[in-house]
Amino acid sequence: MGISVTALRNKLVGGGARPSLFYAKIKLPTEGELIKVRDNIGISDDNYASFFIKTAQIPESTIASVPINFLGREFKVPSIDRTFADWTVTVINDEDYKIRHLFEAWIEYMAPGKAIFESATGFGNNPQIFGDMEVHQLDKKGNVIVDTTKYYGSYFFKDAFPINVSAIDLSWDTKDTIEEFSVTFAYQYWEKSSGSTVPTTSSSTSTIGADNPFKANDVEKTSGWAVPSTGSLFSVE
Repeated sequence: MGISVTALRNKLVGGGARPSLFYAKIKLPTEGELIKVRDNIGISDDNYASFFIKTAQIPESTIASVPINFLGREFKVPSIDRTFADWTVTVINDEDYKIRHLFEAWIEYMAPGKAIFESATGFGNNPQIFGDMEVHQLDKKGNVIVDTTKYYGSYFFKDAFPINVSAIDLSWDTKDTIEEFSVTFAYQYWEKSSGSTVPTTSSSTSTIGADNPFKANDVEKTSGWAVPSTGSLFSVE
């Protein structure tokens, strides 16, 4: 018995998620010197870096299995020890080096290269070194999916901090290329929201996607030549 190729079309109602439609957001610690660094170099808000983050990942989910030998067979039970892999983004480097300097300053703040006893701790209720990160899948209209009838493509990373800012290779032989570098973050865990609000430990709430940096409300869809006000585009006079 055969199956029609349109069966997939009927199931793939959204046309498939596209890996190029996303935005990532890096939220700095809410206290401490990093906010001053951000302001001093002219980064206005947490949306600024989103325009330079060209690659990111939807995070993996990983737990281990615990093997138990039973009558010559291996019986496996799920471990309660869950691991969260590091998260890496690729950043476009502009000539002002603002974004790179911010991440370099973050690492310098946590572990100064010169002054051994000047490291910022940021533990307890003083989050001077821990930030939060987000990555959002966008639909083809540029919206973050928050419809309660769908699963969500928004992930929130808690207590994140950079552990590596990659080198940038320079060469007289390289041309027609814009510099890029990667930043790798460690974090405690990631979570998704059970509704349309951003998961948070504070009393304040915000709607997922409300601060989407790529949502331009003042840009209209193509009209006129593609969608005539009267008649059909393919009508014959």
